[in-house]
Order: sequence, then structure tokens, then C-alpha cells
Amino acid sequence: MIGFLQGKLIDITTDSILLDVHGIGFEVAVPTRALQAMPAIGQTVKLYTWLQVSTNELRLYGFPARQEMELFKTLLSVSGIGPKVAMAILGHFDAAGFYRAVAGQDLKTLTSVPGVGKKSAERIVFELKDRILSGLPDSGSSAGSEVAALLDALMVLGYSREEVYPHIMNLVEKGEMSTLEENLRRVLKAQGERFQR
Repeated sequence: MIGFLQGKLIDITTDSILLDVHGIGFEVAVPTRALQAMPAIGQTVKLYTWLQVSTNELRLYGFPARQEMELFKTLLSVSGIGPKVAMAILGHFDAAGFYRAVAGQDLKTLTSVPGVGKKSAERIVFELKDRILSGLPDSGSSAGSEVAALLDALMVLGYSREEVYPHIMNLVEKGEMSTLEENLRRVLKAQGERFQR
């Protein structure tokens, strides 16, 4: 399989790029957000890739970050979600934003993506929520034990995993995990701000 491509950017269209890799031109479908962040023509680009093989064509999908490619593959595992809708979702959200929307069961945010209706959004939440919530760092690691302790403390205070998970993920992604007391303060503050909006 083609795990990644790195080459010179030759052209950008509405939904793909043309990449020159040692004299071979690869057309790669890329999410809208990644297209908008492409460098100037002639610059070097590296994309993690996934190859779709169907009866009548081969289509290469590319993502600037490995995490986005993994999310794309995860989305394809949801019944009724094909590459077109998965690309629309990745064009609309970064991976962290999508995980927060699913963990928070935020159907309104999910249905703001063109091509994602209420039923599709409900299916995405239903099929991915538990997988995402179980994707917290392993409790055997130091980060995982901090997250587990924080989750336990918040659940003792009456919060559900779904309510606080997006805020915890925010701390983990930004590398802002601190003492248990400080983490609790930050999550409770973020939860309070959510209700003031």
C-alpha cells in the first residue's frame, strides 16, 4: 500500500491536488481544510494516504496528519458513511473538534456538515461514541492514570463521561494536564462557560 507521498505540488483543484513524486504525477483527493492550507505551487508537500479500490477506479485520499487519516478510516467504518461524506466531515472539522462533537453528542454541530443529516449524525454518535470514549490514554500510562483519576473525581461530583470528556481531551491535546486539583478546576470552569453561552 501507499502509506504516504512526498513530492512537489503541481496543481490544486476544488477537491484534489496533483503531486509530482520523482516524475510520477499522483492525483490525491484532499479535505477542503487541507486544500486551503496548501503551500504555493512548486513547494514540497507530504500527505498520509489511503487508497480506495473499487470495481471501476482507484482513488487516492491524502491527509496532512496521520490522525486525520485514521479518523477518515474510522468514519468509513460507520454504516452508510462513504468517502465523500467522510471527506466533507474532515473538511469541516479537525480531528479533535470532531471527537468533541461526538463525545458531547452534539448533533447540531455534526449536521452543519454538508451531506450529514440528522439520521447520519445520530448513527455516527451511536457507532463511535463508545469507541472514542474508550480511546482515552491507557490507564497504565502516567497520562492515562491522570485522566482516569480526573474522570473518577468528576463522576463523583455527578458529571457523566460524555459531559466532561470534551474538556478533558482539550487539556490532553494542549498538553495542559497538571495536578488533579488544577485539572478539576479547569474542567469545571470550561463546563460552566459552556452553560453561560
